[in-house]
Amino acid sequence: WAVWPLYWAAQGTMFWALFVLGHDCGHGSFSDSGTLNSVVGHLLHTFILVPYNGWRISHRTHHQNHGHIDKDESWHPITENLYKEMEPSTKKLRFSLPYPLLAFPVYLWYRSPGKNGSHFNPSSDLFSPKERLDVIVSTTCWFTMIALLIAMACVFGLVPVLKLYGVPYAVFVMWLDLVTYLHHHGHQDLPWYRGERNGATSVVA
Repeated sequence: WAVWPLYWAAQGTMFWALFVLGHDCGHGSFSDSGTLNSVVGHLLHTFILVPYNGWRISHRTHHQNHGHIDKDESWHPITENLYKEMEPSTKKLRFSLPYPLLAFPVYLWYRSPGKNGSHFNPSSDLFSPKERLDVIVSTTCWFTMIALLIAMACVFGLVPVLKLYGVPYAVFVMWLDLVTYLHHHGHQDLPWYRGERNGATSVVA
C-alpha cells in the first residue's frame, strides 16, 4: 500500500495529460486533419470518461463567450439572485472545499448552476440539430467505457479497478478543476460582461 499513493498521483496526472491532448484535438490544433483530431480526441477522452463531442462543443461556446456572466459555460460568477435561489446543499457543494475539486463530472451531466442541459443529451440546448449525431457518438463511446469498467470489475473485482482506475480518475478530476478554476480567476480588475456585450473581449482587453 505504501507505493499506491505514488501510482495514484502519477496516473492521475497522466489522465490529466490525456485530457490536455484531447483538448487540443477539440481545438483542432493537434492535427491539420479534422478526422484525426476527432479519432484521437475520442480515444483519449473516452478513456478518461469525458464525452468528447459534447465537451468540445460546450468548450467552444465557453471560448466564444469568455467573461460573459450569462453565456459563459464554466467558472463564471454567480449572480446575487441566483445565489439566493440556490439550495443550501448546492451552495455547499459549489463553494465549500473539497467539493468544487470534484465538480467536473457533475458539470458534464448537469452543467453549471442556472443552466439546463447535459453534455450527454443530444437534445440539450447546448447543441444545434446538426451536432446531435456527434453527441450521440460521444455518449455511446462514454457508455462503452463504463461498460468496460463494469466488466473489468466483474472479472477482477471492484477494489482492483478502483485502485488502478478509480482513484487516478479522481486525481485527474481534481487536477482539472483546480487548474481551470485558477485559470479563470485572474486579476480582480478583469471585467465580466452581461447582456449584449461580447464577453470574449475580456480575454484580450
